[in-house]
Amino acid sequence: MTINFRLLNNYDVNYSKVIELYKEAFPEAQHIPAWFLRYKLRKGKAGFDIIYTHDTWIGLIYVTEYKDIVFVQFLAISESRRSGGYGSKVMDSLKNLHSGKRIVLNIEMLDKQAKNYEQRIKRKAFYEKNGFSSTGYIVKEPAELLEMLIFGGSINREEIEAMYKKLFGSILGFLFRPKVRKI
Repeated sequence: MTINFRLLNNYDVNYSKVIELYKEAFPEAQHIPAWFLRYKLRKGKAGFDIIYTHDTWIGLIYVTEYKDIVFVQFLAISESRRSGGYGSKVMDSLKNLHSGKRIVLNIEMLDKQAKNYEQRIKRKAFYEKNGFSSTGYIVKEPAELLEMLIFGGSINREEIEAMYKKLFGSILGFLFRPKVRKI
């Protein structure tokens, strides 16, 4: 199974499916503001990709890079393709594409009170099965606590804060500065 990443643009035949998947797969609190997303897409922002296996659409991924760190902000597999091994294949392709780099991502904290607690357990188990481990840090974004996972090394608080600063830029970084703390 070959995984391909294609830059998202509004001319792609699956563009509307990708936007719907983005809205469905991530809580409102995690959504990039619509105006910011449109700006990034208009600029042809590298890293926001549609995922295909051959010519079959399977999902979306949005990654940003900071030095030797690849930050996976969003990854979602189409509901019709879930549980088919595609997520692990995407992770393998991402690791190969960014060989020698550290890959980090955030997942919802395991909270027994959360409505989607079972889903959170499965998500963490999926990433652990694919070689990710806890960084030992929690990131508090505007509306939720997220655990940061890493593949390929470790990361410290200063690197996390610098990564977010580069990700959001100086203006948005000031407004949306996530708080980083040890677990």
